Amino acid sequence: MGGAIVVRYAALHGGVDAVVSVSAPARWYYRGTVPMRRVHWVIERRAGRMAVRLARRTRISSKGWDPVPEAPHEVAGRIAPVPLLVVHGAADPFFPVEHGHQLYEAASDPKELWIEPSFGHAEVAATPDLVNRMAVWATEAVSATPAPLAPDEERPGRETCD
Repeated sequence: MGGAIVVRYAALHGGVDAVVSVSAPARWYYRGTVPMRRVHWVIERRAGRMAVRLARRTRISSKGWDPVPEAPHEVAGRIAPVPLLVVHGAADPFFPVEHGHQLYEAASDPKELWIEPSFGHAEVAATPDLVNRMAVWATEAVSATPAPLAPDEERPGRETCD
């Protein structure tokens, strides 16, 4: 969920120099893979919530989101003019590459998309080489970008959140 959070934070709050989103879902409630069907079973079923509570000592509310927040692809266009890098693995067992493409297509320039052929999901699958390449990208993006607006300054088309 970290990749989705950075997209939403940058889009809704601003005050960032560059954004690197790794393995992010582009939309909520995705059930197209076995792992995501399991996640939804745990979250949406009483037996699933009880199982995770006993096994992981984690409580999950049965109420869900009210209201449902805008999905990452719905807000990605608000990140610009801050540079955005979308990194997604072709071997991601949770979210297929269509999620990376959807985020990238919804974003405004400057933006870049890396589909990594043997990369799975998030930090568990990230190699030192990939992490270093992302760090180089972020460093170069920040050095080529004017200073961001402060969180309380408005940018055209940007929603302000308190």
